[in-house]
Amino acid sequence: MMDHPKMVLDIALRFYANGVLKGAGRRYVQYVNRASVIGLALGTAALIIVVAVMNGFDRELQLRLLSVTPHLLVSAETPREKLLKIDNVQQVQPFLSAEVLLLADQGGLLFRLQGLAPGDQQVAVMQQALRSGRWWTPQDVAPIILGAPLVERFGYRLGQSIPVALIKVDPRTHRIDPQVSSFTLIGTYALGAETDQAIAITSLSALATVLDLPPAQRLHLKDPMAVQSAREDLISRGTTPLSSWEREFGAFFQAVQLEKLMMGLLLSVLVGLALISLTAGMRIVMLEKQQTTVILMTLGLTAKDCRHIFLIQSALLSVTGIVIGLLLGVLVASQLPALMAAVEGLTGFSIVTGSYFSDLPVDIRLLDTAVIIFSAMLSCAWVMWRLVQANFRLAQDPASSNKPSAGL
Repeated sequence: MMDHPKMVLDIALRFYANGVLKGAGRRYVQYVNRASVIGLALGTAALIIVVAVMNGFDRELQLRLLSVTPHLLVSAETPREKLLKIDNVQQVQPFLSAEVLLLADQGGLLFRLQGLAPGDQQVAVMQQALRSGRWWTPQDVAPIILGAPLVERFGYRLGQSIPVALIKVDPRTHRIDPQVSSFTLIGTYALGAETDQAIAITSLSALATVLDLPPAQRLHLKDPMAVQSAREDLISRGTTPLSSWEREFGAFFQAVQLEKLMMGLLLSVLVGLALISLTAGMRIVMLEKQQTTVILMTLGLTAKDCRHIFLIQSALLSVTGIVIGLLLGVLVASQLPALMAAVEGLTGFSIVTGSYFSDLPVDIRLLDTAVIIFSAMLSCAWVMWRLVQANFRLAQDPASSNKPSAGL
């Protein structure tokens, strides 16, 4: 505890105001203090902006990929009521899919054909993504909806018959029987992801007729990223999942998370450099205030009070830089799509050119922002505490004020 808290706080605030706000004192001390605050603000803002952009890409990829990929598949024999008792399960629907080969004059293409039930959540997603044509009706015998890039690539037209080759397995003899089936193109979709060139959809009844197989059960999870816990819950209940989205996209999303972590670590160097500058500035301030500190101790302040003065001043400088960085980072991140659109309109350059994204996705998450701010605050507090404890010798030996090297 401080012996003279009110006086210590008043002096620390005066040192802080003179060094940063009012422009009093020596110019180089003002310059170092202001440069430290600006550097800390820019480093914090850069971290918030980059993490928000990485979160935006992660969110869009999850929405576009996992909305058209079964989170978990289980056999049709498992009772539906048993599956709905799992906490993370939101919906259970019949589902079929098969790897098929598109037959065309320009060459074949392997893609996945999905059979969707009318109540499947993916139906609403695909209907919103329809680019041309219509959705199928019960009167359509063998409808198919292809990704717009595939239709443009092969030059298909709505109403055209699309021949595909698929492998049919006899459930009794397990004999593999390749066959060619035709579907009628009734629409195109565009999700803005790789799935546009890898997935086609049809009605569940049409695909079940072609494959002559009973549908499996598709589990939609409330939190697709918690698929591992849902899998373990199923196994503990005696049900072994047939597949999950992790098998197809698990490594991809792990790479996205690793990239986000590496970008955060690299940009943390900016905060570290600003912290080094702040440390050097506080050492200069402590050296400059040697005689002032001797006078304060003569007037009755203790060594602990003098340390607290510099600790409070350094804390105020740190908080100022971090708060400015927080406000600047959140403001710029929230307006980043509009800023990039303006830059594209003026220069014709777009950072997302050649990707599936029409604009730069941004997702400012409270938890990530709080972690950045807390880490910056904790780092500043630890460094400043170590600095004052290790370099403040004047308070212990006031007589050394006559020596140029004292105090550091």
